[in-house]
Amino acid sequence: MTHLVADDVRRSLAEVLPEDVVTVDAAAVRDVVARDDPDVVVVDADSVADPGAVVDAVRSTTDAAVVAVGATEVDADVACSSTCDAAVRDAVERAGSIAAYRRSVSDLYEACRERALGRPDEDVRERRRAADEQFASLPDDREAFAAALRPEAEDG
Repeated sequence: MTHLVADDVRRSLAEVLPEDVVTVDAAAVRDVVARDDPDVVVVDADSVADPGAVVDAVRSTTDAAVVAVGATEVDADVACSSTCDAAVRDAVERAGSIAAYRRSVSDLYEACRERALGRPDEDVRERRRAADEQFASLPDDREAFAAALRPEAEDG
């Protein structure tokens, strides 16, 4: 699931995102993201008053990959200064890959915690294989790897 955080939804930006997109205003982002636990959160940096605060709110609530679209410099997992359809779609796809990797690592971590000490566990091996596949499918650049390996927020 993808969430679009925008106070003034630009028609073109909303139309580029996947069909299952949920539009949220910046004031409600923390509550909605906590309730829905989306994979990707797109922040329309040109429409919200403080896009950095929105990114911080998302990160303190969930481990979703965050895309910042617009001219504002924001410390998001994926930055997209262009609002053209192809650039936004590419940014959301990159964020989806990052989110899938993060989820696979979380699944692996949970499997390891649940494993009985000293006993082999096929579930752990399977989840490790899945995490390795997700890592291999990440875009091959420094920014994608840094975003994928970003630690979870202490509050989240």
